[in-house]
Amino acid sequence: MKTTYLHNPGALKIDLMLRGIRLDDPVVKAWACGASGIDILLPQNTLVNIPCKEGFTKASPYLISKRGDDFFITDGKAEIPVSFVPRPGFYAKKTSTGVSFANIASSHGSYTVITPDPRCEFFSSKIECKYCAGNFDTEKEGARVYTIEEIIETVGAVLKEKSNGIIYLSIGFSKSDDGGMEFLKPYVTAIKKHFNCLVAVEALPPKDNRWIDETYAAGADSVLYNLEIYDKELFEIICPGRASLIGRKRYLDALTYAAKVFPGGTVASHLIVGLEPPGSTCMGIDHLTDIGVVPILPIYRPSGGSALRIEPLNAEIIIPVYKHLYKTLMAKKISFNWVRDLSMVTTPVEGRLLMGGQAADKSTLLEDFYKTKIGMKAAWGLSTLRRKLRVKDGGESAAVKKK
Repeated sequence: MKTTYLHNPGALKIDLMLRGIRLDDPVVKAWACGASGIDILLPQNTLVNIPCKEGFTKASPYLISKRGDDFFITDGKAEIPVSFVPRPGFYAKKTSTGVSFANIASSHGSYTVITPDPRCEFFSSKIECKYCAGNFDTEKEGARVYTIEEIIETVGAVLKEKSNGIIYLSIGFSKSDDGGMEFLKPYVTAIKKHFNCLVAVEALPPKDNRWIDETYAAGADSVLYNLEIYDKELFEIICPGRASLIGRKRYLDALTYAAKVFPGGTVASHLIVGLEPPGSTCMGIDHLTDIGVVPILPIYRPSGGSALRIEPLNAEIIIPVYKHLYKTLMAKKISFNWVRDLSMVTTPVEGRLLMGGQAADKSTLLEDFYKTKIGMKAAWGLSTLRRKLRVKDGGESAAVKKK
């Protein structure tokens, strides 16, 4: 390996997600058993989920080992101390109906992802996204819709353990005009009724903007409509369902409208790094930030069940894209406090680590504040107050009243 990234946690996170890691210690292997990856805490409080079982990880230059009570990652030239992120305790518990909380919720950093309906109608129509390995699939055996009561029990178990966490509700594609929000709305409302917590919603762009207002009025603090690919032609080829039944224009129009309804920095969209030329991803970053949307950049890695086979990019090519994201958000003064402390994706906050100099040495006082329990309570209080001031009778927001 020509370049070592061990001493820059931002760059190391990217390279680890791309190349995975080898495990040589029985204790480490036992810890990773049954998981698609392992959550590790790198220096400077940088969380990363590292592939460890896929075939490509056998060629990884990175090895994690244990000496005494300490763990280290080495690339063969140097090593750094790391620590394992303990598995959430609620994973071992069940709902009153006997469903394992681990089947309903998945925690990776500050976010806990809950998918009440683990199915996607793209699959039944044979127009699923080419990179998808079937995390949502209408033909999955045993898949069922979780009840509101089961979700409330799950959220309660999560928040008992992670009092400063964010609940992230997601749904696969539904043919309804509301983009899945009519289904998710009772879950959002129930969570907000029972708990003082922040809720993010990942859905499909609805055909009518009134559903965006409904999403905010129901209690969602953040919304994601994930475009995934900015390049128009590649979007149509790789995401045939999204292209034919929703359309790239509708994604961008819905995101534009949502950014006028929701607080600054709480509307986001995924652009998958590696499914289009890096320059195209940077153009997508520019477009999304121009309309007030925070781009989130997951890294593409081929998985066993997907129909897509694209050779992954390397860290040297990808790192400039994350630098561009950080510089663009800073230049346009778009808050990215919502998108932080995530192990599955490099966040804009971590983009600072790639920049060098003072930018890499310290985080802002505001970011540190919102990591605390008091900071999370303050964020929840401000979000609730803003909604009360903005939402009018009938669930319409001020943005609608102005029309």
